[in-house]
Amino acid sequence: MTTANTGGQTPVLHLKSVSKRFRDNQALSGVDFTVPEASLTVILGPAGAGKTTALRIIAGLETPEEGSVLLGGADVGQWEPRDRNVAMIFDNLALYPNKSGFDNIASPLVIRKEPEAGIKERVEAIAKTLQITHVLGRLPKTMSGGEKQRVALGRALIRTPQLFLLDEPLSSLDAKLRIELRAELRRMQREQGYTFLMATPDYHEAMAIADTVIMLSRGRVVQVDAPQTVYDLPADRETACFVGAPQINLFEGVFDEATGSVRIAAAGVSLPAPAHLAGPLKGKGAGFELGIRPENLVLTSPEDAPAVGELVDIEPLGPKSVATVRVKDAEFRVLIDSRDVPGLALREPIGVTPVRDERMVAFDLGTGLRLRA
Repeated sequence: MTTANTGGQTPVLHLKSVSKRFRDNQALSGVDFTVPEASLTVILGPAGAGKTTALRIIAGLETPEEGSVLLGGADVGQWEPRDRNVAMIFDNLALYPNKSGFDNIASPLVIRKEPEAGIKERVEAIAKTLQITHVLGRLPKTMSGGEKQRVALGRALIRTPQLFLLDEPLSSLDAKLRIELRAELRRMQREQGYTFLMATPDYHEAMAIADTVIMLSRGRVVQVDAPQTVYDLPADRETACFVGAPQINLFEGVFDEATGSVRIAAAGVSLPAPAHLAGPLKGKGAGFELGIRPENLVLTSPEDAPAVGELVDIEPLGPKSVATVRVKDAEFRVLIDSRDVPGLALREPIGVTPVRDERMVAFDLGTGLRLRA
């Protein structure tokens, strides 16, 4: 497992071997990762992976059974949530319904009894940055979902905490607004040097904004890497399937050391083994799965292709489409340009050819782990 690079400095956050159980549910098991200063780190994983539990432990809302939470190098395990200098933003927003946008944003400073003049100046500055000056005098019930989200964000930002914890903050918004707000979050993080730790089940979101992705599965850290590395070199089969749409093609294979080829028995085809997989596959025999992303396959004429089958489906995805080709007992998902769709006919024979062989991956059939040189 790769860990985030902190540049030799003390990270803003270090979770050290944290475990947490709720009755029969082991929510977290030995979770260990760091978050560097002025970075945007994303905890990615499906529902039930332990993302929210990890954030709540960092915020002090839950107590770990094992391990420790270090903020700026200090063990905060015995600190109250209010003393941890972190801000947590939830999807449910929890705005004060009877307070205006201004008063919602200002509430952390009012609680700290800061001077009114300073509060007014900071609220207006935050509202200008978030482009919500027009809602400062309005109640939450008169605001749109995006305006409420910005007010909640402004309330957190005005505290200038050491660390921001964002628990699926955009999940209830429509797709267009979600894209706009995540871009805005990224812009503010970079310009202001904030440190964000965000939890999301949306790999598109993680790929779009993260400096580092922490892949969490069933309460365990599976991989910590740059977003593109998680996509190109997933630590295991489950990560490979979770990150990417359309999903990666996986085929049980047999490696023939004599010819240096991989035979996909279900499809009745053989492919030359990529050079980077020859070593890891040696001696594996039939104990592996070959992974090929849909964008690393192309449709070709049957005469020129190593795999020939029947085109059974075309799924439009805007500028791209997904073609499904059935080859005997296997199906190949191929990402194609939608402009090429009119020239294709369902139920017709068509060829499938791998490209960019260096991007193929292989996974141990028993453990699911990616095979490495």
